[in-house]
Amino acid sequence: MQVAGPTFEEVLRKNFKRVLTYWSQIGTVMGLSAVGLGLISLYMYTRAIGRTDLFMASIDAKSALMIWLVIVLVLMSAFLFLLTVTTLLFWLSASLFHRTPGRLKDVVVWLTLPFLVGFLGYVVVIYYTSGWLPVGQSLLGLLVLFLLSCWGVLSRPAFKKVIEENLTPTRDKMDFLLVLLTCLLGTLCAALFPSLVTLNAYVSEVSSDSPHYVAALNLLILILTLLPVVIFYHKAGSLNKRILYSILSVALFALAFLFVLPGAMSKVTYKAAGGLDVRQDEIERFVLLDDLELHDLDPLMWNTRLTSQRRLEVQGFQLFSFGETLLICPKGLRNLRLNQMHTYTRHCLKTRNSAVSRKPPGPLYISQPACASLAPPATCWKPQGS
Repeated sequence: MQVAGPTFEEVLRKNFKRVLTYWSQIGTVMGLSAVGLGLISLYMYTRAIGRTDLFMASIDAKSALMIWLVIVLVLMSAFLFLLTVTTLLFWLSASLFHRTPGRLKDVVVWLTLPFLVGFLGYVVVIYYTSGWLPVGQSLLGLLVLFLLSCWGVLSRPAFKKVIEENLTPTRDKMDFLLVLLTCLLGTLCAALFPSLVTLNAYVSEVSSDSPHYVAALNLLILILTLLPVVIFYHKAGSLNKRILYSILSVALFALAFLFVLPGAMSKVTYKAAGGLDVRQDEIERFVLLDDLELHDLDPLMWNTRLTSQRRLEVQGFQLFSFGETLLICPKGLRNLRLNQMHTYTRHCLKTRNSAVSRKPPGPLYISQPACASLAPPATCWKPQGS
């Protein structure tokens, strides 16, 4: 006689009691992990812009570091969601065969084959056919190839038998196949998200024009999105253990993506810096209170001038501001891509927020100054640097 295992509620209650028992140790580990993640992400941003010398000067701002960590975690969660949409839809496709639990291992393997074909087609379309084949024709060919591979799997006698065993009086074979095909196509379409995330992160960090490395990396990432579902249905043990192993595989996959893929973490921190105004794109006028002379800076690069108080005024944008640390860059660097930024930021000016006075940019009139008295200002002028 087989003894039934513990229910999910019993396992949850037992683990909750364990968490309460060791909460002080768990809280300490979580706190240290949060601080470590905040410091690592801040270092990754300074590394992305090529000014790691700013890192040690800015870590004293504890309150700013906590807010920075929250934004980074939100963006990392968004990246994780984009990476796991494919996993969730693939799991939904496999769960349609829940009436035959003994065959789910085989079903997952069978359903993986069309996705391998589709993922390979994705990589070919994105990295190799854009120069000589229209996008519409490439996607149509990919869709036809994927549907043919699905038909090849669904036409197997063993798979037909599994489908017959999962039919119900309220759902015939046509309805079942329609739902299954919808889930499969949805999974293939969702694979576009990790592909775009991979491509965007890679080109933001690396200047190489060769597509082979990033294409192979993209294919590997797409295959890994299916791994949690394969682990869930092939791992021996109770349901709770299989869920735990699948969640751990998702977490490890996400961490590997963020910290191993060139540019992934840099892209996250670059977005976080823009969201918190650590990085600003607007051109501003900065009056420097430091002991800098007019001849210390290039006048064409900085648009330098002396104020009436004999202070040096420059034009630029804020690339980094954390606590007291401030990095001002010339406006000519504003349109550089992230993978180009680190080459030129040595020309930027490192100072302190307390040693700088900010002035709003002056207007540049489009036609003539009298326009401002005859029409709304927005139609007559635009800010400097735009």
